[in-house]
Amino acid sequence: MFERLLQLPLFQGMSTQEVSDVMSHVRLDFVNYHQGDEIVMQGEGCRKLIYIISGAVMAEHRNADLHFTLTEHLPDLKVIEPYNLFGMYQTYSHTYTFVTEGSTLSIDKHVVLSQLMTNNIVKINMMNIACNKYQQTQRLLCHYPDDSVRHKIVKFILSHSIVPKGRKDVQIKMTDLADIIHETRLNVSIILNEMQEQGLITKQRGGFIIHDLQTLSRE
Repeated sequence: MFERLLQLPLFQGMSTQEVSDVMSHVRLDFVNYHQGDEIVMQGEGCRKLIYIISGAVMAEHRNADLHFTLTEHLPDLKVIEPYNLFGMYQTYSHTYTFVTEGSTLSIDKHVVLSQLMTNNIVKINMMNIACNKYQQTQRLLCHYPDDSVRHKIVKFILSHSIVPKGRKDVQIKMTDLADIIHETRLNVSIILNEMQEQGLITKQRGGFIIHDLQTLSRE
């Protein structure tokens, strides 16, 4: 078990003995899931650290105000929104579902504060997780200035994505997307058609599929 814990972001840099010493005072909750089971729902309070021990996960974000849904396939996800344990908005921004059978390990928030955060390595790892999330946001603002329709679309998708790569299923009307990025429906349609011709997306009724967001953002 400790070998698995050493692979998780919060315990990176620790030895097996250090993890053993820390975890000897911590209650770990293990849960097994079937395919299609929800782990947490969007809007639910983030009151524990949840690690994906096995299985592949899908995340879905619904935005009623902007009339769109973004679904991401995250086979390599290790931990669910640890940065939302703290801050102004301590809720999950996505609904997470297993697309295979899987299992999780969770640690209650008060245990994180009273037990884990007394370890300096854990503190540094938690700070790195929070800083990485902030820096990703800053890089997004710098790398994708609003100077083209294509940049605006990519920036919009990236701003709502958990990871800037992989497949993304976007459900949104073209008129709503045009309103969000302050462009005409015609301009949005032209760019989406160009992306499809380049094999970067597949348009479908009510939205489109991005085959790999990293590839699209590089083009």
